[in-house]
Amino acid sequence: MTREDFIDKLRQSNSAPFLFVGSGFSRHYLDFPDWKGLLTIFAPKHINEYYTRCQSSDLPRIASEIAKDLTEEFWKLPSEDAFRIKYQDDVSKIDAVFKIKIAEFLIEKCREAFPKEMEDELASLRGLVIDGIITTNWDDTVERIFPDYKPYIGQQQLISSSTFNIGEIYKIHGCMTQPNSLVLTKEDYDNFNERNPYLAAKLITIFIEHPVVFLGYSINDDNIQKLLTSIVMGLDEEGISKLQTNLIFVEWIPEQTELRFENLDLMMTNGTRLPIVKIVAHDFSEIYNCLSLYERRIPANVLREYKKQFYEIVVSQEADRNLLVLPDNKIDESREIQVVYGFGAIKKFRDAVGYTGVQALDIYEDCVGVGANRDFEAIKILQHSIPRIRKTSKTSLPIYKYLREIGINNDEEYENNPLGLNIPLVSQSEFKSYKSFSETEKNYTFQQAIETFIGKETWKAVALIPYLELQEDDIEPLRCFISKNLTDFLVRQNNYSTYMRKLVCVYDCLKYGWRK
Repeated sequence: MTREDFIDKLRQSNSAPFLFVGSGFSRHYLDFPDWKGLLTIFAPKHINEYYTRCQSSDLPRIASEIAKDLTEEFWKLPSEDAFRIKYQDDVSKIDAVFKIKIAEFLIEKCREAFPKEMEDELASLRGLVIDGIITTNWDDTVERIFPDYKPYIGQQQLISSSTFNIGEIYKIHGCMTQPNSLVLTKEDYDNFNERNPYLAAKLITIFIEHPVVFLGYSINDDNIQKLLTSIVMGLDEEGISKLQTNLIFVEWIPEQTELRFENLDLMMTNGTRLPIVKIVAHDFSEIYNCLSLYERRIPANVLREYKKQFYEIVVSQEADRNLLVLPDNKIDESREIQVVYGFGAIKKFRDAVGYTGVQALDIYEDCVGVGANRDFEAIKILQHSIPRIRKTSKTSLPIYKYLREIGINNDEEYENNPLGLNIPLVSQSEFKSYKSFSETEKNYTFQQAIETFIGKETWKAVALIPYLELQEDDIEPLRCFISKNLTDFLVRQNNYSTYMRKLVCVYDCLKYGWRK
């Protein structure tokens, strides 16, 4: 197969590609350790001791043994140990300590900037038109590259949520932001594999309708083999024939000098031969160039929002909205239209059913990721919920998160938005409300503020943080701090709740806001 043959093959698809991203992808861009390397870092004893103890090289089984030893060590720590104090309420399972340590390691690693020599390659990747990403990685590399895509964390969340196969990231093995979600040990993999048929049923449409490009996996990866086997078992001959034209495996070999394309048969565990395309490359730039033939004028995250609303209109059991089919020159004349797709503008006809009950607390929790995923529609939050809450109270509310979700990324786009949004934009400095801090305190680092006022005077840390010169490295610790204390301040009627409301908005500015 030549490069031209491969591009012609892509052109035959009616849909943009999905990327299926593995650990080699993160190693390529941020030099992450491989599976064995990660286990070696945290193993309390020499890694070979675990190989001999298990009499196996099965890494999930070895991970289970390391998890047991780490938990045993954790409960032997002195009661005043900072790590024990921080996490002892979260350690209720044998693997919890191991997952927490891995999550902390990955969060720290992900603070690193991408190498300068990768800038052009990453620019090519960011510029691709792709419909979504599936990944078994725990880190946030793909979220950093595609920040407007909506992530779904864990197999269960993906199976149980309404997804739209566009502008989404499926983190099927969990994420470092939720340590308990990580698929790490033998028990985790056993549980994951039991649910594989349900996951396969969820992904089957993607594999049939989209080219799926595997980056960072070995072609013989056991997890991929099992997932593909589950998908194949759910298809008839016609479905399998469609699937056979869509699977593209990229093998990264640094010493390879030019792209090589091969047609191969992948032997599945059930005996089925599955034709695939294998590409051998020394970097991913040429792959991205091949994929760049797709063009789309509307961003994927906006299309997802359209598709979601259209779906809700169609499946609604109550006639609370109208779906009209009109020629484009009649759209702006009609007074019956509630949502316009493709032509014209989104105007005043947008339904808010289901969003009248959204309270400020729901928005605060959604902003920092506390509790269950609410899957709010950003447009409805911005057009209905926030204006309604602001009418009845002067409470501070986060806004930038929802603006980002609908593709607004700067002042100009906000001023010219077609939705009629006019909620005032604010910066961190506007949330400084407690006036009695000394200049010394205002120059604390984030960590100093937490350590100085934690405990009975936690409210002072909450009130002080808006005064601090916070760094990018402080954003995730700030989210964790808010998440841990949000209930105490807002649900239990703490006298200092106003400071916490303002702090959530500070986080919103830092995480999702843009520079003026």
